[in-house]
Amino acid sequence: MNFFSRIRIRLILSFFLVAFIPALIISLYAMQTITNTLHQQVLNEQAAIVETLNMKIEAFFTSIENDLVFLSQSQPMAHYLNLRSTFPSNSPVLKKACQAVEQEFLSFSRIEGIYYQVRYLDETGQEVVRIDANGVNTQVVAQAQLENKSHFYYFKETMQLLKKEVFVSYLELNKEYDQIEIPHQPVIRYATPIYYPDKRRAGIVMTNVDANQFLQLLGETLLVDQDGYYLAHPEEKKRWGNDLNTDYRLAQDYPHSVQTILEETDGVVSAAKVTLIFQRVLIPESGFWILIREVPTDELLKRIHRFYITIDILLIFAILFALIIALLHNKQITIPIVHLTQIIKQVSAGDGEARAKIEQVSELGTLGHELNTMLNTINANRLALQRTKQEVEAENLAKSRFLAGMSHELRTPLNAIIGYGEMLQEDIDALGDVDLSSDIEKIYAAGKYLLNTINDILDMSKIEAGKMDIYNETFYLPNMLDDIVDTLQPLLKNNKEILAVHYADELGEMYADLIKLRQILLKLLSNASQFNKGNGSISLDVLWETDEDENQWIIFRIQDHGVGLDDEQKQRLFHHFKETDMSSIRKSGGTGLGLVITYLMVQMMGGEINVESELGKGSTFTVRLPALVETSVKAYSLNVPHSEPIVLEEGNLVLVIDDDKQVRYVLENYLCKLGYQVEVADGGEEGLKLAKKLLPDIITLDVMMHKMDGWEVLSHLKADPNLANIPVIMLSMIEEKHIGYSLGASDYLIKPITREKLLKVLQKYHLSFHESARLIMVIDDDVVSRDMVARILRKAGWRVCKVGDGQVALNTIQKKQPDLILLDLQMHEIDAFEFIAKLQENYDSIPIVVLTAKDITAKDRLRLNKVAGIFQKGSYRREELLAQIDKLIA
Repeated sequence: MNFFSRIRIRLILSFFLVAFIPALIISLYAMQTITNTLHQQVLNEQAAIVETLNMKIEAFFTSIENDLVFLSQSQPMAHYLNLRSTFPSNSPVLKKACQAVEQEFLSFSRIEGIYYQVRYLDETGQEVVRIDANGVNTQVVAQAQLENKSHFYYFKETMQLLKKEVFVSYLELNKEYDQIEIPHQPVIRYATPIYYPDKRRAGIVMTNVDANQFLQLLGETLLVDQDGYYLAHPEEKKRWGNDLNTDYRLAQDYPHSVQTILEETDGVVSAAKVTLIFQRVLIPESGFWILIREVPTDELLKRIHRFYITIDILLIFAILFALIIALLHNKQITIPIVHLTQIIKQVSAGDGEARAKIEQVSELGTLGHELNTMLNTINANRLALQRTKQEVEAENLAKSRFLAGMSHELRTPLNAIIGYGEMLQEDIDALGDVDLSSDIEKIYAAGKYLLNTINDILDMSKIEAGKMDIYNETFYLPNMLDDIVDTLQPLLKNNKEILAVHYADELGEMYADLIKLRQILLKLLSNASQFNKGNGSISLDVLWETDEDENQWIIFRIQDHGVGLDDEQKQRLFHHFKETDMSSIRKSGGTGLGLVITYLMVQMMGGEINVESELGKGSTFTVRLPALVETSVKAYSLNVPHSEPIVLEEGNLVLVIDDDKQVRYVLENYLCKLGYQVEVADGGEEGLKLAKKLLPDIITLDVMMHKMDGWEVLSHLKADPNLANIPVIMLSMIEEKHIGYSLGASDYLIKPITREKLLKVLQKYHLSFHESARLIMVIDDDVVSRDMVARILRKAGWRVCKVGDGQVALNTIQKKQPDLILLDLQMHEIDAFEFIAKLQENYDSIPIVVLTAKDITAKDRLRLNKVAGIFQKGSYRREELLAQIDKLIA
């Protein structure tokens, strides 16, 4: 037997010997001796209740007899009978005496309150005096309503009695005109004969007793007449079986006990699930009733259960006492165990040096020694794992730095290859040399492909190094989807594919990293096109979803009908540097990193991606992203205010600062063809001198330059009051947008720069290529909202002037009036209401359209009664806004 078994046996024996065995014996003995006592105690209590009720009923009946005798012998009644024997019935004297009897009966009835009726009937059975009570009113019945009762049994039987004898009727439900009254009125009739002074019978005095007065005293006690019918029962349907002809009686509930109850004077009988305690109640001149108490077996069990609880409490105290003794007795066992437990917790919390103290040679001492040996082994293994981990992390870091460095070195010449290739292709196209143009196009395409590959490697290295950031912004989802469709059109046309995009009209805006979301969708859609193999259309479905916690999600579902994936391929789909099928790489190209990067980007944005696919039947990729993507990276482009230029028209001056001759040449070529004047500087110092001299309308600035890098140049530009408002577009090989935006840059582009990218950025800072277009001023202190509205307006063909402050807008309007103003309500400096008031003092003909996220109150609408329209941000449709603007300035 090992030492663990010996410990358990000691504790178990101590516990049972001290607590369980004695307590069990005491409990069994107590239960056996007290159960019968409790049973008898309950029966005695119920019998006492029955006895008390019997006495109350008998006292009730005695008081009624006394009342009846009092009424029959009262002085007004005696006076009336004396006069009636000598005066005719219509005598005024007799009538006055009758009224005195009425008042006597009326006062009596009101005082007692237990009688339905109090009556005097003469020797012919005619009612002479009658008092009626209905529980609320007690009144004398008029002479015209008095009836003759000579044919009723109670009159006939009472007239046969001797003087001072009392007639008592059965307990029954009162009847009027031979019909039982509703609601039921249980009644007992008491009557006694009265006589004239000459000993002749003068009629009877009787009372109808309200039996409810004593039936209500019974509560749960049953009352049965001598025929076995219920007179009182908790269930109303079982009462008055004899009067209501329901024939419901005691024999139906207790068929085996009814004979004993009806024959015996009192006693106790047992029935199914109940014990019956009964006792007779003698009714003068009418037989008897039976009072019965039902004692459910459950009631007895409750008493026994309470006793059991008491025994259990005593048992618990005995066990607790035994535990205290056991704890004291086993102190030498428990203290070492607690110590070993604490050591294990310390080790679990990360204290690898914790060790057990061994103070005695015993089973627990052996356990502590073995525990220390195990911890020493674990500690040695942990140190070895830490060294291995550090080596692996160092190798990963070196790999990531190498990949990032190589990507940078490769992108520099690629910038020239792509730029020169694009320019050469345009020049050769102009000369009409188709063959040479085709070769140049292949060079350009190869450069783009190599750039994409390098971008994948760079993205992968950034993700692994933990240096890829999220730059969130608010954008209109349908516009983003339209851009993606336009981007994919050449690929779809080449593969003879059709892309079907489905989304609801109310899709609205999203707050996320627009660039990464575009990259995710473009990768999934291009993969779908490559592997669809011409098998029908490709679909992109976009929808909103709200989860149980009221969080909003946007679902992107891309479906193709291509080659599909088997189970093994699906398991390996998002693994690093792996492709589900190497043959697919050879057929379609690719590094195997695209889906991995997509998977990691989705995770970075707080979403999830999954795939459903069947070999030969196509695949469905589902991306689930929050509508409001959270990020710990500060979005400098959204939160850092900077002075934005109002106008930069075509033909204005652009200063290019870059120490790479080839980049300067390419940018100068691009900008000149776009119609801009261009000045170039080969370094930061020369760029600052030209900027101060020329005051250009816009500056493009390289980051990585010799002597003075782009960050230093940007700091000098923003520190000079004369140059601070010039928009600066940063151009760099490295993605450090947050630094550029924090220092005041207006935009940030990653090299290599294509003409399309440069044109798209420059369009933010000029009105339009069509100077004949109408001018719209957008006033909003939120950069993201301002840019989005401006982008919508420019795409619709209007010129745009963007302003972030109401006072600046008023100053600008003095120089050049817009054709329409789009105005946000909530701004710093001066609010929209003050701006409208000042504007309309001098320029009341300029239409104003309010575009706001504020909840518009009735008071606000009264103050805005002169504006041309009000649109709620996030809920209006672009088409509605454009239609309103077109209507106002057409």
